[in-house]
Amino acid sequence: MMGQFSNLLKGYVRIRIKGNSYDRFLNLCAYHGIGLWQLVPVDEAYEAYVNRKDFKKLKAIVKKSHASVRITERHGFPFFMHRYRKRRVYLAGIAAAFALMLWLSAHIWNIRIDGNLSQTDDVIFEYLTQAGIRHGMWKSGVDCKELAAGIRNYFTQFAWVAAELKGTQLTIHVKEGISAVEGEAGDGGKGEEPSSLVAAYAGTVDSIYARSGFPVVHPGDEVQKGDLLVSGALPIRDDSGEVVSWQYVAADADIVIQRNRKYYDEVPFSVQQKHYTGRERSSWMVQIGGMPFSLPADFSSMEKYDLISELTQCRLAENFYLPLYVRKMTAKEYEQVEIIRTKDEVLKILESDYQDFYKNLQEKGVQLFENDVKIEWNEKSAIASGTLLVGEQAVRRIAMRDDKEELPDDEYG
Repeated sequence: MMGQFSNLLKGYVRIRIKGNSYDRFLNLCAYHGIGLWQLVPVDEAYEAYVNRKDFKKLKAIVKKSHASVRITERHGFPFFMHRYRKRRVYLAGIAAAFALMLWLSAHIWNIRIDGNLSQTDDVIFEYLTQAGIRHGMWKSGVDCKELAAGIRNYFTQFAWVAAELKGTQLTIHVKEGISAVEGEAGDGGKGEEPSSLVAAYAGTVDSIYARSGFPVVHPGDEVQKGDLLVSGALPIRDDSGEVVSWQYVAADADIVIQRNRKYYDEVPFSVQQKHYTGRERSSWMVQIGGMPFSLPADFSSMEKYDLISELTQCRLAENFYLPLYVRKMTAKEYEQVEIIRTKDEVLKILESDYQDFYKNLQEKGVQLFENDVKIEWNEKSAIASGTLLVGEQAVRRIAMRDDKEELPDDEYG
């Protein structure tokens, strides 16, 4: 590919060779380092390609081999420039376009992130902005190894990070793995400063298994938010049972605390729903870098509509993105239609909502012990409300110097 581009840049010709000593002509070309390619017989002659510089060396070889050489085709940039030498504006436009392409190819116009689950693209883009990585910057200003190391150090849940530059696109590849998260229990206490575990909510201790630290509560104990559960201070006793010193560790334990959580869900009998009429109108907008250029849009003929926006970034090749965007905005007309639900339909919705809520609890590792949710009916709606007795890992880590820590409330419903 690079050799072909070099030939186009320097120029090459197709020649027709006639004579009685083809072998001598080819041997002399090889001896003098003149490269011929795509040599094929044509009628009573041979044709081949040779670059423009080597063609000038053929004069002496033609005389020695008693052959005749004639140019049949000309290719490449020098011949193109010669052909349009009198059209200065045309050539200036081509030169400007070529210079623009070189300038565009030296910048980053698209940043893509893949493999991230725990962190959204917006959060990672915020870090990239702080690190000086942004759309439109010079590619030479990006050190992929240094960037990957910085992301990995900042986001500790990323087990592996790689940065890759292809064309005008910067791709951040991420793989998430198990890593210690500061301030959370259940990490084994490895590599952390001495700390203790306290209750995040009020409740009853259902079970406790301490891997590191000294447990100060037992199953069945009532605890309040902020109460000490597992201390990071381990007493060292002598033979008589007296404490002679203390060993300080990062407490680690599996603790399940039972507590009540409120549940509330209301489903009305009457609801307004959108009914799309099928009428649509579209408008277009062109954006160059951060400057948008909108085309006139008139949606006044529609009383109510949803506006759907689709943004497409233009590119010349798979990884050659341009700072040019096309946004299509489509207005879909709709009418508000009142839907009256039956009791069976409302009951099914309430049951489906509760199943989704229960599934969400299971995904978080929350255990359900008792369910005291009841359904009440009135003229306008049905209400499912009550209390759930659940068991969960409701603990937080605090430093050894703190006795208690203010912890946020958790609302559900």
